[in-house]
Amino acid sequence: MNQHTSYRIELDRFKVSNTGRNPAETAKGINDALIWAKQEGFSHVVLPSGTYSVRLDPGTLIAIKMQSGIHLELENGCEVVLEANSSPNYSIIDMTAIMNAKVSGGKIVGDKKNHVYEIFVKFARGGVNADGTLNDDPNWIRSEVIDRYANPGLLNNFRLWTIPGVNASAYSFYQYKDTVSKATLTGFRTNGVFAPAGSTGRGWFLNDDRDVSKNNKMIFTVPLSSSLTDSQISGIQAKVDNSYYTHEGGHGIGSFGSNYIEIYNIEISDCVGDGIITGWEKYQLDPAEYTQKQMGQHILIHDCHIHHCRRQGISLCASNDTHVYRNKIHHIGYDDDGVTTNFRNGTPPMFGIDIESMYGEINIPIKSSVRQNGLELNYRIRLSNNHIYSNVRGHFVNSDGTDVTLENNTFEGWNVGGISSNPIFPYVKFINNTFIGCDLLVQGDNFVNGAVIQNGNLKILDARGAVVQNCKLMNGALVGSSVYGYFGSPAVNTATGTFTFKTAHGMGNGAQVSFEQWIGKVPTGISVDKLYYTVNVSALGFQVSESLGGSPVTVKDAGEAGFHVARFNYGRCYLSNITVEREWRKDNALTPNFNLLAAGAVIKNITIKNYDMAVLVPADYAGRPNIIDGLTVIEGSARFEGCHISESEFMRAKTPALGSTDIQLGSNDAKYKRQITLRNGLFHSLGLVLDGNATVTSTTFVNAAVGKIDNANKSVIAQSYMENSKLNFHWLRQNQSITIAKSVFKGVTVTGTAPYIRLVDNTDLGTA
Repeated sequence: MNQHTSYRIELDRFKVSNTGRNPAETAKGINDALIWAKQEGFSHVVLPSGTYSVRLDPGTLIAIKMQSGIHLELENGCEVVLEANSSPNYSIIDMTAIMNAKVSGGKIVGDKKNHVYEIFVKFARGGVNADGTLNDDPNWIRSEVIDRYANPGLLNNFRLWTIPGVNASAYSFYQYKDTVSKATLTGFRTNGVFAPAGSTGRGWFLNDDRDVSKNNKMIFTVPLSSSLTDSQISGIQAKVDNSYYTHEGGHGIGSFGSNYIEIYNIEISDCVGDGIITGWEKYQLDPAEYTQKQMGQHILIHDCHIHHCRRQGISLCASNDTHVYRNKIHHIGYDDDGVTTNFRNGTPPMFGIDIESMYGEINIPIKSSVRQNGLELNYRIRLSNNHIYSNVRGHFVNSDGTDVTLENNTFEGWNVGGISSNPIFPYVKFINNTFIGCDLLVQGDNFVNGAVIQNGNLKILDARGAVVQNCKLMNGALVGSSVYGYFGSPAVNTATGTFTFKTAHGMGNGAQVSFEQWIGKVPTGISVDKLYYTVNVSALGFQVSESLGGSPVTVKDAGEAGFHVARFNYGRCYLSNITVEREWRKDNALTPNFNLLAAGAVIKNITIKNYDMAVLVPADYAGRPNIIDGLTVIEGSARFEGCHISESEFMRAKTPALGSTDIQLGSNDAKYKRQITLRNGLFHSLGLVLDGNATVTSTTFVNAAVGKIDNANKSVIAQSYMENSKLNFHWLRQNQSITIAKSVFKGVTVTGTAPYIRLVDNTDLGTA
């Protein structure tokens, strides 16, 4: 080890320009300096201030190749600028298969503003002989000599596009080493298919080791089926591009299969792909050759400023134990004006941070519930104290990360993607984050503890055990659906024991299900205490077995209508300690900013102010009731179906809703017949409508109005206190439509007559 562990690159010695000149020589010099410093035992290398224009190596498509055990520091005022190029893939700084390395400081600027996505090739009359020599055949046209060195990335997997005015079904290409001659011909093909029909692209001979020096010149030839004048031929500008036409693989820093890496305090901008990307080391033909080390591990990315990159700010595509913190990421997919987004400025996804190993498209034996000894990809990722804002399509998405924690981040600015996570990947936690003008999507078993949402929304989607608690929404909405695993009441074929549903259930053989009989009764032969497995599955139905892959259970009857069978773990959505409010409500126009369709959800300690709300169940619902405890609605209306409500208060200071229909328990719709209960409540200065099969007990009514539609549903109010309130039932014509029992009246007026209403054992204290 050198006694001086820090080395400041000697620019003259390594022929490095810090004035933005000589990009090829500068890139080579920096790499030579890094190699030399490592050999001499240095661990810290400083690139002095200045502007460094760097060119990609034509074989590796890398500008600066990092070394293990080296900390490369870009000094304050140091700017590494990538020369404009046409490569769909590149790394300005590459960290592949190294350990214990750091990059810090300065600026890295990609070539987004001047990147080349296609080239245009001129043609002349004539062809090429089979031995590679040129000829003057008038029935052919051939391209100018194409230099691979000029566009090594674009030409790596090239496509020649259909040439306007030239009617040909195929083309040929001839490749050479350095010059065009019989002696330098490396190979040719005569079966080229024009793009866009030929979308896969063609490659180069002698390219196994990506050594461009072995094969670097090319000529296209095209047969003519009709004559062209010399003027027409000279006017041809044939488009050539890469089959990876999006060019989204150009990154500022790429860490592939590296371990113990730190990237910090760097400004990265204008890359055609991502600012920073992590991934596995390399593709292996044999999946058994992958190792955990090749996935990358122990990565720190912090205090970076990443902006105006074309694809993503940061992509985490394999590495485990990754911590991303105190970064500022913004305007991904935008031009400098912060408004313009087009192909040159953005390509999907265009998120701030994206966790995506592309697990469904790779041959890596990834760890899973059925492969416990598989390799971990994107495990244990922590994102904290980042400010992510003003990105085109989203701020954060977790496509396939496991055990991901987002804590104390601020996400800002509307986009369609918001902040989300794939529901099938577990242990995703959102803790004390702030969302300004954007949406948080809660899916799967996401855990949300602490969220401040301003002018944005919290959306419940496909909940499978999600917990959301301690959240405040200002000028936003909590909306969504939590009905995963609920299928409704089936039709029963007693002869075969098959249960059939109205819509597809989405399960395969071996899924675990259970039966419930909140209403109705399960068939004889079925127990509500047992767990069953699906067998003989069809799109709409299945039989059940008491063991995995076992014989179907025999049922003796169809049971009584109303029972249901569902995934054994349906109804797992838990919401608590949430406030949804706005500062002022100017009118009673319906604004249901707490709106949830749920099956068996548990909802506790919710406050809604100046908004309306609804908690509903699917039509013809047969599942576990939604439980609501500790609800407060101020200056808003509410509708409930299939719910048990307790310890809840509803109040208005402003004018009640038209017809005093502020709070609705049930409806007149025949598809909603489940009982709704409310106990220990308060209704103050608003109206309650008992349209469904509703039971209200131990509740206080002050300056309230209670009504009921004339339908066959039966409602009960019992053991309650009513003061200065109106019970409006004069239009009821169904026997015992409403019963009020064992309640206390003070200043209460009751309209309606027996037998349509029943007043049983009530106490009237007279006027208030």
